[in-house]
Order: sequence, then structure tokens, then C-alpha cells
Amino acid sequence: MAHTYSTDSSERRSIPFFIAIAAIGATFTVFHFLNQYHITVPWWLTPPIDTMAFYGLFYELFDEWIWKWRLLHKLHIVKVPNLSGIWTGQVQPTSTGGISAGLTTKADLTIEIRQTWTTIMIIGNASLSESHSLSASLITGGEPILSYEYLNEPRSSAPSTMHAHRGIARLIVNEMQSRLEGEYYSGRDRQNIGAIVLRRS
Repeated sequence: MAHTYSTDSSERRSIPFFIAIAAIGATFTVFHFLNQYHITVPWWLTPPIDTMAFYGLFYELFDEWIWKWRLLHKLHIVKVPNLSGIWTGQVQPTSTGGISAGLTTKADLTIEIRQTWTTIMIIGNASLSESHSLSASLITGGEPILSYEYLNEPRSSAPSTMHAHRGIARLIVNEMQSRLEGEYYSGRDRQNIGAIVLRRS
């Protein structure tokens, strides 16, 4: 299930203000039209066309679709990058002591990112395990950075030495090259660190 994510972009404060203005304008337009043509609206229909109803509708439309419009990103109205889609690449573990000692073999990784303006879900699939995000943040200053905590669970075909564990990934977003690159750190059950390189499919 998708969860909210934090961001340092000020748009989370400014855009709801403009959505409210649009909702007021839409309400005025509807009632002006009704009055001009002497249309009487039943009492039970009035709430669905009031300002709060329009605000809820416009906010939902913006959260799901409008924020993705490229023009809004070019004008820097929306600074949160749109990472939705399938990303494929590899993880390169770094040799460490402890449970994961000697683990240095590259492994293929596919990540699906389901994102709206306010929520996100990051689902990872590897040959022996799968993961999903628990929390996330998107820093937009300079090069955007996606950081998230995930829960990794081994598949039934995984060796008995693999356990479910939590970890953290920190990925630099290169929007021009549709590339995510960074590092991950797993919890004490795996004691594993390494590099991640992904490209949008």
C-alpha cells in the first residue's frame, strides 16, 4: 500500500492555496451559470457543488495526474521529480564481515515505483527476494535524492541463510538520463552494503 513521503520542496505549501482559488472560481462560475439561466438546484444537490467539493476534486486530480505535466516541471511550479515506472539494473554488494562475508556477486534488480504527488510505493524484485518501501523522502535541492526504508523478504527458493530484514537505500536521481544511482545498507540480519544502478525501462 502506498505511503506518504516527505520533501523539502515548498510546493506542498503553495499549491494547495492555488487549488483553493480554483475551487472558489469554479463554485462562482457554476452558481453564476445557474442564476443566469434561472436553474433551481435541489437542496440535496447543493453540497456536491460547493467550494469544498471542488477543492477535493481538484486536489485529487492534481495529486494523481496534473502534477506530472511537463510544463509544470519546466516552470518549476512542481519540483518533485516523477519517478513512476519500472526501473531495471543491478546491485553490487560490498564484501563485509559477519553474515554477508564474501557476498560480492552482482545481482539483477527490478524496482517498480508507484508515485503520486503525495504518496509513493517502491517495490523491489530480485531473483531471491522481494522488498517494499516503508517510508521515503525526496530532496529536490541540487540533484534530487530519493531515500527510503524498505522491508526485504526472501523468496521460498532462497537459501536458509537469508532472513527478512530492513534496510535503507539512498539514490541520486538523474532525470536527464532516467537513472537512479546510489547505495543501500541492510539491517543486522544481513549486515550488507553495496551500490545500486538503475535505469527507467
